Amino acid sequence: MAAPLEIRPLPEAFGAEVLGFDASQSGDAETARTWHEALDRHQLLVFRDVALEAEAQLALTQTLGAPLLENESGRAWQFVSNTHEEGILGDERFAFHSDHAFMEDPIEVISLYGLEIPTAGTSTRFVNGLIGARSLPPELLARVTGRRARHIIDPGAESGRVPVRGPRLPDDLPHAWHPILWPGGRSAEPILYVSEQQTDRVEGLSEDESRALIEALFAHLYREDHAYTHTWCAGDLVLWDNRALQHARDAIPLGASRNLRRISVGGTPVYEYFRRHEKWGLD
Repeated sequence: MAAPLEIRPLPEAFGAEVLGFDASQSGDAETARTWHEALDRHQLLVFRDVALEAEAQLALTQTLGAPLLENESGRAWQFVSNTHEEGILGDERFAFHSDHAFMEDPIEVISLYGLEIPTAGTSTRFVNGLIGARSLPPELLARVTGRRARHIIDPGAESGRVPVRGPRLPDDLPHAWHPILWPGGRSAEPILYVSEQQTDRVEGLSEDESRALIEALFAHLYREDHAYTHTWCAGDLVLWDNRALQHARDAIPLGASRNLRRISVGGTPVYEYFRRHEKWGLD
């Protein structure tokens, strides 16, 4: 019988540390029930200093559902890396975003495991849209209730770009409309669902009104009391509700090698999505 896990809330605004886990528990049903409940309660879990091969990470993550095959290899994991030959996302800075918000069905859960971590430039910043929605001032709440925002991506743009602060993006770029207060996470509770990287307009408002409202929501959402910063170490596993949370990072320092293994649950594979939309010019 697997040893019971201990769930310890992090001292920041949200998240919890999972204590007492080892790789042999990855597929254990009782262990899974414990951390599933913790994920629903805290939106982000940190498993520190665990020896986790790819198959064990897969066994753990797929207790939440079928893994998302994010490339055409047929393999359930990929590498978020600036040096691995199959790595994705490179060295760039990334503005705050929820992965695949430009689709109707964004990724549900992401797990990242630290394989090789440099001594600097290792942080991932998270903000919590559930807390952001709960704490909306009445005036902002009234302005967004019943409204939708557009989430759009320009595949050729820098990942740190904030589109609402630039020229209006063409309507034929990949995009989806989501309620600004979206009950799309692991609970039915509304999420404040706007992001720096992908949200560019609010339905039914003029361009100036739309921009002003989005900037007001950013000022509220990206407060420190809605945030958690994870400083990576090799052997860390971080698992989060991708719809409730957003994440961001700075550029990887020149010459540093950063490798993480990623497994996701829910949503549509990016390669399938863009294959269906050949007009956007991605292979």
